[in-house]
Amino acid sequence: MSNGASVSTAEDAGRFGLSQAALLQISDAVAAAEAKTSAEIRVVVARAPLVQHPFFSILWASLAALVLPWVVVLLRPMPPLTLLAVQAVLFVVIASVLMLPSVAPWVVPRLALKAAARSAAIELFLGHGIPQTRGRTGILIFAAARERLVEVVADEGVHTPLGHGAWGDICEAVAAQARRGSLADGLMAGVAKAGDLLAGPLPRRPGHHNELANHVIVL
Repeated sequence: MSNGASVSTAEDAGRFGLSQAALLQISDAVAAAEAKTSAEIRVVVARAPLVQHPFFSILWASLAALVLPWVVVLLRPMPPLTLLAVQAVLFVVIASVLMLPSVAPWVVPRLALKAAARSAAIELFLGHGIPQTRGRTGILIFAAARERLVEVVADEGVHTPLGHGAWGDICEAVAAQARRGSLADGLMAGVAKAGDLLAGPLPRRPGHHNELANHVIVL
């Protein structure tokens, strides 16, 4: 069983403060947390943008091209064909700027990013077989590194005794450290918090074996 991501993946993740050593520390934190509980904890970090299509760049460019020329028309009337031409040029120029890789992430509304993070977390929760654990006691801690968003998805075996508040506490544990500049420390804090919360209703059982690998999944 691997205790860390591949070297190439870890080097790339290092851009977000997740070096190979940091990934191994998070993996060790998962093992330490699971030593207290029969629940299973998985950590996934996404490096790629959550929203990669140009929808919002085109949306804002369309709105700007539609509205801005009318401000000019109020001051200086122009023929309809000229107005249409100005709108077309504005759309092309603004859309081209907003679709630049360095600009595009900033035009996506925060609410859309949060919805995308939640959707990605649920998809990963299902895709990595977390609901297949014995007793349905798996949880996923998902971090979107670029957007600085954290989501926790919990199976029914742990959600029922702990409830929504517990997952908010884990997210806040990750975010508090991440705001200080260390996503790795945040993930370790979140994992430790999860272990403490899960140990109460789901203590470690004699003979319990690890059902999910402890290494961090870096996407």
